[in-house]
Amino acid sequence: MEQVKNKMKQPTPLDVRGLAPPDPMVKILEATATLQPGATLTVLHSRVPALLYPRLAERGLLVETVEEEGLVRLTIQRPPNPG
Repeated sequence: MEQVKNKMKQPTPLDVRGLAPPDPMVKILEATATLQPGATLTVLHSRVPALLYPRLAERGLLVETVEEEGLVRLTIQRPPNPG
């Protein structure tokens, strides 16, 4: 009998490349509104969204930014609940 490995499926990244402002910010903020504690959202962007960072901080969200050739990858996390 073949063993089936239980792989955690990663959610599809939110790709906002090519969208005109303010659509990327709107879509990202809408997507983060439903993040559960401990959950993350990966966003593919064409540039560093400097105006987004304060909005994420206001919502208590953490963000990590990685700049690659022609791509900015954001990993946004809602911190886990303490306790």
